[in-house]
Parts: sequence; structure tokens; C-alpha cells
Amino acid sequence: MASLKQELRQFGALPLHFERDGTPHVYLVTSRGSGRWIIPKGNPIRGLAPHKVAAREALEEAGLVGHVLRDCIGTFVFDRRQRSDIICRVEVYPLLVERQLRRWAEAGQRSVQSCDLTTALSLVTSPGLSALIEQYMTRRLSGAFLPARTNPIAA
Repeated sequence: MASLKQELRQFGALPLHFERDGTPHVYLVTSRGSGRWIIPKGNPIRGLAPHKVAAREALEEAGLVGHVLRDCIGTFVFDRRQRSDIICRVEVYPLLVERQLRRWAEAGQRSVQSCDLTTALSLVTSPGLSALIEQYMTRRLSGAFLPARTNPIAA
């Protein structure tokens, strides 16, 4: 008999910063349990839209403040390391980072790193997350999106 895994829904932020010349940087955080490099993510919060939850997680986990986009850019799935009977499906929302606070809620619990795209892809161990980042950034860098401030899907 096949065991069924319980699926949890989470919301994550893909924190991005673009230099004046357009060079992208991706912010990653470490998970509290295993120390793997991931994006800020968390559980739904009653009364808060998914993209706003993603922005809140980026603030709490990495001290990042910016402009979150309203539309989900994709999802990825991962197994909970502590519980083999649970998988998480994470909906991801871009966060255009404007600044990082000096102090934030989980500063002593996680590491945060801003890195170029190649480094970010090499640090992320989740194949689904890595593919999502690469696909989104390829589309964005190819001009498939309007500049963030004029993007009609912006929150």
C-alpha cells in the first residue's frame, strides 16, 4: 500500500536586487534546521494575501524590505526533513529589494547572502527551486517583463 503524504501550502519570496547596469543579485537564507540555502518562506496567515505573506517572511527571516509583486511566478515542492509524511508546495512571489534592515526577527537564527545568479543556483540544493529561479531570471533578463516600477502586475 502506497503511503500518502500530507501536502502543506507555503508562500515564499524570491528576493532580487538589480544593479544600475541590470546585473541581478538573489538573496538567499539558510533554513533553521539543516542550514540549506533557500528563499524566505512561511505558512499562510489568515487575512493576509499570499504575496504579502511572502514579503513578511523576507522581512522576518532576512530583514529585507522592498516591493513584492502580486502574481505568483511558479511553485516548487520539497520534502520536510523532520517529517517524511509531509511535503510542502511553495508558491513564489518576486520581491524587489530596496534595503536590508540592520536588525530583524530571525537575524541570530539564519545566515543571509546576496549573490549573483550563478552562485545562487549553485547554493540552492532544491532542484525545483533552482529551476524556478533560473526560468524566472532567464525570462526577466530576456526582456519578457517590463521594468519593475512600470509592471502592471506589481502590488
